[in-house]
Amino acid sequence: MNEAILLHEEGSDIFTMSLRYVQSDLNIDRQFNFNRRINEPISNFTRRIKTNIGLQVMKKMYCKQKKHSDFETPLSVLLNDTDNNHIKFVRDSSILDDNDTCKTILENSSNVKLIIFNTEYVLRQNIPFITKIELPSSILVDFPVYPSKFEGKNVNKLKSTFTWYKNEGKEWIQVGQDFLYVPCMSDIGSKLKISCVPRNDTECGPIIEITSNNAVQNGPVSCPFETRHAFTKYKLSGKSFRVTSYNILANIYSETQLSQETLYPYCPLYALSMDYRKLLILKELMGYKSDIICLQEVDNSVYKNDLQLALRVLHYDSIYNLKNDLREGLAIFYNQDRFDKLYSDYSVISQGVSLDDFNIILSKIENNNAKQTFGNRNTIIQILILRSKENPEILVIGNTHLYFLPIADHVRLLQAYYGLLYLRTYAKRVKNENPECNVSILYCGDFNSTPDKGIYQLMTQNYITKDHSDWRADPTEMVQDVVLTHDLNLSSACGIPEYTNFTATFSGCLDYIFYQTDYLAVEQVIPIPSKETLKTYTGLPSIVFPSDHLSLCVDLKWLK
Repeated sequence: MNEAILLHEEGSDIFTMSLRYVQSDLNIDRQFNFNRRINEPISNFTRRIKTNIGLQVMKKMYCKQKKHSDFETPLSVLLNDTDNNHIKFVRDSSILDDNDTCKTILENSSNVKLIIFNTEYVLRQNIPFITKIELPSSILVDFPVYPSKFEGKNVNKLKSTFTWYKNEGKEWIQVGQDFLYVPCMSDIGSKLKISCVPRNDTECGPIIEITSNNAVQNGPVSCPFETRHAFTKYKLSGKSFRVTSYNILANIYSETQLSQETLYPYCPLYALSMDYRKLLILKELMGYKSDIICLQEVDNSVYKNDLQLALRVLHYDSIYNLKNDLREGLAIFYNQDRFDKLYSDYSVISQGVSLDDFNIILSKIENNNAKQTFGNRNTIIQILILRSKENPEILVIGNTHLYFLPIADHVRLLQAYYGLLYLRTYAKRVKNENPECNVSILYCGDFNSTPDKGIYQLMTQNYITKDHSDWRADPTEMVQDVVLTHDLNLSSACGIPEYTNFTATFSGCLDYIFYQTDYLAVEQVIPIPSKETLKTYTGLPSIVFPSDHLSLCVDLKWLK
């Protein structure tokens, strides 16, 4: 049975109709989409259908008649007939009046049929329907592939059915059934096709298929993060949970001329492309089997089309926040099987005027240049509050990416301190609301600060003196007579790695997972690759490392 799909949101004056028109003797098999207004006459709509489909038919007929002068089809007569009744909407055997508006079609559409020449369509309204589906341009052996774009109406992706095929000659052979598929060596040289039946809780929609533009290629023989996966073979449970923090290098930075020619000239251009790097990023993250994943430098499109879609299949939910007007931001993913989300929010640090303790500090800064630099930054901090499903424990998780300028240690110190007070404020509030639970803080991110600077001292020693060298990082923005202090017991879960950022011109520890030692302890730190391994391709990123940063991964456990 042929179907025409109607999509209309209540209150909207526009609706869409999609149908697949097949005419085998003309080799036509094409999807047609129409956007119309509900108050226009039906006659306008039917004329548009005849024009769009008729144009395709006429082209095919012309090609056929050039090759076969005696070619005839019944459609020839219908196309030349001025009678518009060859395209019509019918309800209970009665043709709908051309002067009626399209709103008439939408009312009780299940009783309406569409006749296009001699082909009959049943109308189905607001059923699951895929509006866009695409496969990535880069498909590698042993790396997950999935629809890089998947958009639809009334669709629950988790309930939809996906089937993967590869071509062998003219035949399509089924190779998988899931949203994700991992190509194997026998797939090399073959294109992939995915078939999807969109579903929701009550209905299913029309099947849609898409074929990859490129064939499966051999990927890197081995990526160093696969060695790290040997330490994360199993998911954690009970009082233990795994945390990953990772700056994944935003595409808006990696594909610039500066990156290609100055920052990472040693990295092949294809390996700087996000189409390539996202495959490595996903495989790396999936292999860690983490319960909480904090990401920095996440492109909006990569979050929406890749990370969110792929990780949701593995039962991760997430939050995402952009840095003001930039196209990249922060994301936190968490395992829904182990945690319930209580609350999430974010704050633009320079605009966070609601913290009294921080405002007191800010008021003591007399250097207007320093205040202006701090105030002009779009740095944000995310907060996600999770309750364990297995233990009387609540986590207050912060994720941030601090200002990068080398001479801005004083700005980063203030930003980190603001984030600390921000998390502490929420932790106290949550504790008051949930006195039966322990409440612990995790503070993750790319702090752009090495361990010899003030941030590490602030976190782990609770105190920054007024004469700390960070206050004098920029001679034009010196901060005087400011002391920072707090009462949280924090430690670096991964200790002090020699490096978490490693390029040809710089290597050092910039990333941290700070945890509250009152209620948490480190169970296992996933070791990072050796310096010799990193130098194999000069620096990061490379064909086996998708970012200029290394991910941090640690197993923590609740003490009580």
